[in-house]
Amino acid sequence: MQGIIIKNISNDYVVESNEKQYTCKARGKFKKDKIIPLVGDKCIFDEEKKYIIELLPRSTELVRPPVANINQAFIITSAKEPDYSSNLLDKLLCIIEYNNITPVICFTKLDLLNEEEKQKIEETISYYKKIGYKVFKNTEIEEIKKSFKEKITVFTGQSGAGKSTLLNKLNPSLNLKTNEISQALGRGKHTTRHVELIEMYGGLIADTPGFSSISFIGMKDEDIRDNFIEFNEYREFCEYKDCMHISETDCEIKRQLGKNILDSRYENYLKFIKRWKMLSVSILGIKEKIKKNIKKLDNLNIDFFHIDIMDGIFVENTTWEYKEIKKIVKHRKTKKDIHLMVKDVKKYIDDFINLKPEIITFHYEATDNHIELINYIKRHNIKAGISIKPNTEVEKIKELLNMVDLVLVMSVEPGKGGQKYIDNSTNKINELYNIRKENNYKYLIEVDGGINKETKEYAKNADILVVGSYITNNNYEEKIKEFKGL
Repeated sequence: MQGIIIKNISNDYVVESNEKQYTCKARGKFKKDKIIPLVGDKCIFDEEKKYIIELLPRSTELVRPPVANINQAFIITSAKEPDYSSNLLDKLLCIIEYNNITPVICFTKLDLLNEEEKQKIEETISYYKKIGYKVFKNTEIEEIKKSFKEKITVFTGQSGAGKSTLLNKLNPSLNLKTNEISQALGRGKHTTRHVELIEMYGGLIADTPGFSSISFIGMKDEDIRDNFIEFNEYREFCEYKDCMHISETDCEIKRQLGKNILDSRYENYLKFIKRWKMLSVSILGIKEKIKKNIKKLDNLNIDFFHIDIMDGIFVENTTWEYKEIKKIVKHRKTKKDIHLMVKDVKKYIDDFINLKPEIITFHYEATDNHIELINYIKRHNIKAGISIKPNTEVEKIKELLNMVDLVLVMSVEPGKGGQKYIDNSTNKINELYNIRKENNYKYLIEVDGGINKETKEYAKNADILVVGSYITNNNYEEKIKEFKGL
């Protein structure tokens, strides 16, 4: 039978067909072939054995939130608590446009604004409408309802923006759980824990887990440029056909600033092109008052804590035991990026899965059981990374690249801090970037060692930059802002 996957919880897939629902497992072949069914996938399934047999071709696919065959994306944008972020809105618009999905903007919490703030938001709404986007306020319920017919719609946006609240307004019988904004963090708590398609007003709507960080994985600088849609109206008047609208002197986009192009849009574009790398701060270089300094970093603009674990065998030095790390970082909100420089990889994985990190990375050179360990990490809903030393060529890990979530290129010899960036690392980063592009792989590229304000330019095709002493030996906030160009 043919159906559509409408829910996924712990690898149980709810398939809807002919107004009936079936809870199915995916065939073992999917796991072997590294195929992951997504909510929104059309599929062939066995209604008696309750197995998904085949996934039909996808028209669209989002990585985060993980949904397929989406027609339109409602970007739920808070005007207050959390405060309106043009940067986040423009990121989402750019990425959604790139994925050939129609974006729709919906502003929430307008009732919390004072008169001056309302005027600014109204001007913002007018601009986005003028350049071609459909924009709603969350009070325009009847108009919003009409937009769902015969479409699969995803709701997305930052945590606390009001996705579940709006869905409850659209259909009170859903009674979806919501939460107040954390006053300390200025952002919402995640309340939706899985992706589910809900039948509503002639279409299907996905309520998805909120998120507070996104990236342009797989997108070239030219893709970011081309998906700022208003630029395309004026770019033919630039002197150069391939104008990037940055340093060129005869650029029509820059001439239109303050006239037909919003300054904040252009400023965000520059940030995305030049400085969108994710930042993983290595805590190895923090020499004193570790808990206090970790807490300080936790409230700054970083994406990960990079936690190097050394056993004195695979590398000469040793670092913290699991119990020490747990005391330091367990209750911190920043995601954990665990880098195992150890020989007994399985033992350390067993320890650190208890921290529920975002990523656990082990070294290719430390083991022969790469596939087994990758699958073991993933079974715990943790991203699996593979790392290579400076003398290990990319060719050695080619057969693993369709399995891993991350590749960590060591741009110094592992085991010591404060080393200089090894020039050949750039070639490896670029090689991994090209392989990913050619094969449509999904892994992130991370680089670790000797990264500072100057050398980060050598790693422009990496997604995550690990920075240690350049930040931890200085004024944290100042150096992070300088590094990210904020």
